[in-house]
Amino acid sequence: MRHRFTRPAGRIALTYLVIALLWIAFSDQAAEALFSDPRLLNRVQTIKGGLFVLATGMLLYILMHRTLHRIEIVALEDSLTGLPNRLAFTRELTQRCHISEARDQRFTLTLMDIDQFTDLNDEQGHARGDELLRLVGRQLRHLLGKDWYIAHLGGDEFGLLSPAGLNTQETRERLDWLQHSVMRSSSHDLMLNHTLSAGSCEFPKDARTGQDMMRQADMALSRAKHQGRDRHSFYHEELKRTLLERLSLAKDLRDAIEQQAFTLVYQPQWSVSTSQWVGAEVLVRWHHAERGWVPPDQFIPLAEREGLIHRVTECVVEKALTELHRAGLGRKSLPSLSINLSHLTLLNDNTMTLLHHLIDQRTADLPAVMFEITETATMENLDRTLKAMRSWRERGIDFSIDDFGTGYSSLSRLKQLPLTELKIDRSFIMDLPGDQNDAVITQAILAMAKTLSLNVVAEGVETLEQSDFLQTHGCTIMQGYYYARPMPIQELSALLTESVDSPVR
Repeated sequence: MRHRFTRPAGRIALTYLVIALLWIAFSDQAAEALFSDPRLLNRVQTIKGGLFVLATGMLLYILMHRTLHRIEIVALEDSLTGLPNRLAFTRELTQRCHISEARDQRFTLTLMDIDQFTDLNDEQGHARGDELLRLVGRQLRHLLGKDWYIAHLGGDEFGLLSPAGLNTQETRERLDWLQHSVMRSSSHDLMLNHTLSAGSCEFPKDARTGQDMMRQADMALSRAKHQGRDRHSFYHEELKRTLLERLSLAKDLRDAIEQQAFTLVYQPQWSVSTSQWVGAEVLVRWHHAERGWVPPDQFIPLAEREGLIHRVTECVVEKALTELHRAGLGRKSLPSLSINLSHLTLLNDNTMTLLHHLIDQRTADLPAVMFEITETATMENLDRTLKAMRSWRERGIDFSIDDFGTGYSSLSRLKQLPLTELKIDRSFIMDLPGDQNDAVITQAILAMAKTLSLNVVAEGVETLEQSDFLQTHGCTIMQGYYYARPMPIQELSALLTESVDSPVR
């Protein structure tokens, strides 16, 4: 790369040296041959020197102009896709803002990125990721033509500027079509296996400077991602308020992690076949000084998006094991302890190693730990999930599939996973036994689990009728308000102690 930029300097110097030597060698001889008068010859030599300076100056200008132009092209072009890079895009955007303001024109800025691009790089290597970026760049140019300004901004992100002539409705329709069609209109397997998310904002309605437009479009892209990917979102003012709220909550969440300000509750699991409490699920709660109780379905997804979920999990595991130890609850009184595990944490070797160390260090007589992973997350990246689960299963970690029935796993995929347990999602339990569809699905899950020799826990059991139906069809472990609500460690300890002498239900 160094020679690519220094070679023109050497070429300019060599060209200048050759021309100078030729001029000196031949121009002096010609002047002396044509003019014998010393005074006239002296004047000719002066003129000749001036012409030399003028000619070489022009030559240097031409050579340097061509060289700097080439350098500028290199500096403003993405070497991977051949598209303009972020610097070129920023310049064009700034210029477009000035021109559009002067002419009272509208245009739209769109940011696009490839969903789950990092997974592709991790699984198949960066060469495969680079190939996908080239394909996407080529497809964008093919579908949009020359009227749109298209740039590769770095990583898996692309930037688009619409032509000034399109009205708002035409632009929105074109961009919605584009976001949906880029990957699907290609026959290449890499394209068909991925999707794009996009976020757009409009000049001057949403912003009047390039910097502000980039910020607004990024907010819209973030919203498209959070809505489930493979979407296109336009900026609106509510997004700004939502983003600021999320940033504030994320800061508070970081503080809560540092202060270990989470509260744990435990929901016991009842075995109808042995009339004993056979386990409990750990549930994390967060009480904010100003916001009050923050729901888990609000701060857990936030922790995943902000890269904080690993630390939250570490806090939960360490605190749960400490509380069980202080309460004197061993494996005899509580055989199993279920802890929810994010798919991101499962694939993080460093965090899993730390969790394994915590469990190994403290569970000599404590309940056996079982990690619960949602079915949807498991199927999202089956190969990596399977590899990770097998690795940790060999080290004595048991796994349960949580919310089973809500995902898209097939029996052929499910049987590959080193599972100990399935948990039927509460959405199938709540309308039992009256809802025929839920009844059929629940019976099918129970039959499948029996075939695979898996334990089954029914979540959300709230009535005697639900419990009776589940028992009739082979489910023996119940979790829900009918048996016990989530409770702090002191109440769990009292419940387990009382049940030894007077078992419930």
